[in-house]
Amino acid sequence: MVDIEKLRSAIRRFESSSAPHSWSSSSPATIGDINKLRASVKSVLKEFVDELEKE
Repeated sequence: MVDIEKLRSAIRRFESSSAPHSWSSSSPATIGDINKLRASVKSVLKEFVDELEKE
């Protein structure tokens, strides 16, 4: 059975870990920001797939 709470927790971690360094909406994203976002997306998607594979 899929652990919905674990998936929600993964989403919360994604939200906090993928935030840009600068909170100014007019500042461009840095390469570091983009790499951080890519790593966060990969991590959250992996958790979803791992959880779905438990079925």
